[in-house]
Amino acid sequence: MATIVDVAKAAGVSVATVSRVLSGKARPDTPLAQRVRQAAQGLGYSPNLAARNLRRSESRVVLILVPNVTNPYYAHIISGIGEAAHQMGYGFFLCNTAGQREQEEQVLSRLSRRQADGAILMATELGSGWLVPYAQRYPIVQCSEYDPKVDIPHVLVDNYRASREVMGHLLDLGHRRVGMIASCNRYVSTQLRLRGYQDALKRAGIALRQDYVRYAAADYSFSSGFDAAVSLLSQEERPTALFAISDVLALGAIAGAKELGFRVPEDVAVVGFDDVEHTTMFHPYITTVAQPCYEIGFRAMEMLGKLLRGESVPKSLLLPHRLMARESTAPPRNTDFAALTSFGPSRL
Repeated sequence: MATIVDVAKAAGVSVATVSRVLSGKARPDTPLAQRVRQAAQGLGYSPNLAARNLRRSESRVVLILVPNVTNPYYAHIISGIGEAAHQMGYGFFLCNTAGQREQEEQVLSRLSRRQADGAILMATELGSGWLVPYAQRYPIVQCSEYDPKVDIPHVLVDNYRASREVMGHLLDLGHRRVGMIASCNRYVSTQLRLRGYQDALKRAGIALRQDYVRYAAADYSFSSGFDAAVSLLSQEERPTALFAISDVLALGAIAGAKELGFRVPEDVAVVGFDDVEHTTMFHPYITTVAQPCYEIGFRAMEMLGKLLRGESVPKSLLLPHRLMARESTAPPRNTDFAALTSFGPSRL
């Protein structure tokens, strides 16, 4: 049976270096760390993690709190977290909380029982001050969602700017009657995307119409996107474009539009948000905002790893997004597009 000394000789490093790498205390992405892991794997070396963790009062497990694991948006984030955790020598406990504080507190209690060393939260709502005592005692990172009033590190994209870019795209196409499918949840992303929609209309000199805004289910369900689109498009002066704050809602909106006999994008343009795989599974391919979901998860776990090692991390890490213009958006029909855009591009 191979020992840590054998691994050190095979990798050409000290026993202490092997220990740091395999315990997750060294950076996992360096050539040296990769060489140590390859040597350990080649020799079939398996440290006694249970005994080591018991001595150090470590579990080598992190908690991942997800509001809805059936939403495809979270799949690649979880994949990124899992890969980074594996590289650091951590396992993880995935919990579907349904956005319920009681369930979140129950899961986080594992930290005090030494069953987990830290947590990544994907469901932080506005008004989550109850998290502060946990963050003061344990390493915690907010991922995708965060509460600006809670001093906990977070990783996400610039939702407000992305929303303005979506609106710029639709306005440049000539749409002036744009409907919004938001959500009744209390996530900061929802507020920022709605604010981006409102500010873009204001800057373009277009009055905000409350009858052009609908609030879908808190979990962005397909059926609620369907219902919201049917409601918006059943009006006498219907919107010519719909901006949904998630791709699942956009998919529901397209189905709702077709149910009423409207074609996408000929009769109504539709934009989503997230760029999940479903957006290019069926025609029309959906125009959407691409989030680097895998990287969001990976970087969140990297940040948590630094906190676990006692290192400092930035309070906010913004990752780049990209507007993906596809088949679901086009200029409105029966409109003098040249006249509508005579003032030039929206420059949002």
